[in-house]
Amino acid sequence: MIISIRNIIAPHFFSTFNSKKTNQIYEGGRNSTKTSMIALKIVYNCLYEDNCSAVCMRNHKIDLRTSVYREIKRACTRMGLIEGVDYKATISPMEIMFFKNENKIYFAGGDDFEAVKGTIDEKKLIKISWFEELTNFKDEETIEQIKATFTRGNNDWFMALYSFNPPKNKYHWVNQWVERKRKDKDNYLISHTDYRTVNPEWVGRLAIQEAENLKKNDPKRYDWIWLGHVIGIEGLIYNPDLIEYVSEDYIEKNNIKILYLDFSIDSGHQTSATACGCYGLGNDGYWYLLDTYYYSPNEKPDKKAPSELSKDLFEFKRNMIIKFKSVPDRETIDSAEGALRNQYYKDFGVRLNPVDKGTNKEQLVDYSQDFIAKKRFRVLDNNNNQIFKKENVNYQWTEDSIKKGKPTPDKNEKEFAADEKYYNTHSKSFSYTYADHTQDEFQYWCKDNLVKLGLKF
Repeated sequence: MIISIRNIIAPHFFSTFNSKKTNQIYEGGRNSTKTSMIALKIVYNCLYEDNCSAVCMRNHKIDLRTSVYREIKRACTRMGLIEGVDYKATISPMEIMFFKNENKIYFAGGDDFEAVKGTIDEKKLIKISWFEELTNFKDEETIEQIKATFTRGNNDWFMALYSFNPPKNKYHWVNQWVERKRKDKDNYLISHTDYRTVNPEWVGRLAIQEAENLKKNDPKRYDWIWLGHVIGIEGLIYNPDLIEYVSEDYIEKNNIKILYLDFSIDSGHQTSATACGCYGLGNDGYWYLLDTYYYSPNEKPDKKAPSELSKDLFEFKRNMIIKFKSVPDRETIDSAEGALRNQYYKDFGVRLNPVDKGTNKEQLVDYSQDFIAKKRFRVLDNNNNQIFKKENVNYQWTEDSIKKGKPTPDKNEKEFAADEKYYNTHSKSFSYTYADHTQDEFQYWCKDNLVKLGLKF
């Protein structure tokens, strides 16, 4: 079977597909098909060059099988190759070998590439290294060390391929690295692409609709996610204009049925608050923050123990079930919080679902920003939800962390103004300070329900 490469790659890659420049940077927006093109480029060269093996990398080994390994196998299929006839694919070790010339494609995590190095066939040169999702690697020095490991023995050509969606923060090491390399045109090819020149059938109607909706609702975020532009990080984390606040009796007045309830908890300690949001899906297609439990131990001499918080939260859930005549679906809590989670199970036999918040706060925030940008989220403007509103409009990145390339939110407790009072009817207590606790539980809820919220397909 003869396959024309021009029929299976987007037109914006016609000029770069055959390039063998030593360093090739492929950046751009979502669905620009750069990952698919690189996989095809690797398979093509390994198939038609006599002495050409490749190493495909992600920062963590655990991500290989569902990303680059799957993408390479897909590229083989698109080129008309048949597994077992034209090539052999194995999981342990994770590699692909072409019967025609015995060239191999290896798969390695940045955290274990030394182990893979020991399995490489010394009779075959590594001619290509692919760093997929480059932004997840630690820094430039790390990738240079890895690249040096695989370039040895090459006298004619070698390609290091880098693919990523640019981080929004211009201070991120990858963005600064790319800007420096733009000047080195002899050694670096830099390709920036987006979905607009891709065959619409490849992108899909739903994805294009998603892009157009974001363009309408949040143009700046559209520029970053879909066009791959570095838009910068400003101080305020959320755009409050994308959240619709409705009257506290909005559900009843509009005869909206709440189909089911979700609960999400950010558990505090000696000085930080415990916040729990009750979220409901209405039969009108909107998600609602229905109510909030909030207890701050700050400035209180007698602080609630986990056993008391457990009972408070269960009573909060019971009240929400009765009030909205609905049933709970998902109950989420930060995975780092063990005491309250164990207490809740001991008291009520219910296992709260621990969500891994990870080490990349920016990614956790991105999920919730994507959700807000859909403009399908409403907050009942009741007394208890005022703390969500207060923390949301004051939720900011710290300036120093932005410039260091690793944005972190300001988590300092701030005092309410003298004329402000916040009393939570569920915890039956006043709060004298606020920080980011409702925003944290909101982010945990988004991450724990990506498919349900239309953030992952």
